[in-house]
Amino acid sequence: MLFTERRDDAERLSTQTVAKLKELGLAPTPQAYTVWYAYHSGAFPDLTRAIDILISNRQSITDERCAELFRGFFGIEAEQQAVRSAGDKLLSSLESVLASLTIAGADALRYGDVLADASGKLSIAATLEQLKALVKGVAAETAAMAEKNRTLQSKLSENATEIETMRRDLETVRKESLTDALTGIANRKRFDDFIRDSAGQAMNSGKPMCLVMIDIDHFKKFNDTHGHVAGDQVLKLVGRILGDSVRPTDLPARYGGEEFAVVMPATSVTECVNVAERIRTTIASRKIVKRTTGESMGTITLSLGVARYRPGESLAGLIQRADAALYKAKTGGRNRVETAKDEPGPKPA
Repeated sequence: MLFTERRDDAERLSTQTVAKLKELGLAPTPQAYTVWYAYHSGAFPDLTRAIDILISNRQSITDERCAELFRGFFGIEAEQQAVRSAGDKLLSSLESVLASLTIAGADALRYGDVLADASGKLSIAATLEQLKALVKGVAAETAAMAEKNRTLQSKLSENATEIETMRRDLETVRKESLTDALTGIANRKRFDDFIRDSAGQAMNSGKPMCLVMIDIDHFKKFNDTHGHVAGDQVLKLVGRILGDSVRPTDLPARYGGEEFAVVMPATSVTECVNVAERIRTTIASRKIVKRTTGESMGTITLSLGVARYRPGESLAGLIQRADAALYKAKTGGRNRVETAKDEPGPKPA
């Protein structure tokens, strides 16, 4: 993160920030201080907008919510470091291009002077020999200029290749920083970013947004019985089925361990429950086979909890309600979908 205020502005913002923390009864943690300093500075429009929406909906700004805002807007240090590194490399390449163009400009200027001088001498050339010498000189300069142009073109092509390689590398780093290495779906960081953005869009549009929390039933027992390699195979299977079962606008993510989540923007509870049921039945129908021996390891099942976002509620509150529905599915016998309290329940099978 970067703040570039002058000393007097920084002091003013610091005073405002400390006053706001006291007003709200917030712990003066570095995270809370950063969030409110950034809010008062106006340097982070998305953060300012998110807080303004919370305030307009009369939502409490708690320590937990400040930590949530900090993670969402400033918890990307590794990615920022990659961007800075790529930026340094890009600057080096651009400086090289600029140096080449400067030299080319000087060469072009000198070539123009040679042509202008030749033009003047051409009109006063008295003999054929003088004319031949003049043409020979211009030809030599032209050949030299052509060679320099070829060198410049090669250099520019080389720099363009380097820049494109850096662009691809940076995109790879960005993608890897948001992807769970084992399952290939979104990781917790990507989940946090996406659900925050989706909640903001839901508040602005008035369209519903739903969350599904998912847990693999008896996963520890499966791991203890068949080993971690087989357990990883199951996690990959769940990730693949989640990805195949949702729309491109939804986000399946590995929330942690054997717990997964799906964020579904612009989706009603009924629609979300139908998708959750499809995921549940698909998983339950799969036979798990040990790849090395072909030995059957039986089947696995999922418990799923669905909750609809209530405009203005904290994301932690939404996740907690979906988790409560998930717990209800667990205690109700597992291998089932349950909805959060006060939400429409699943349709009978």
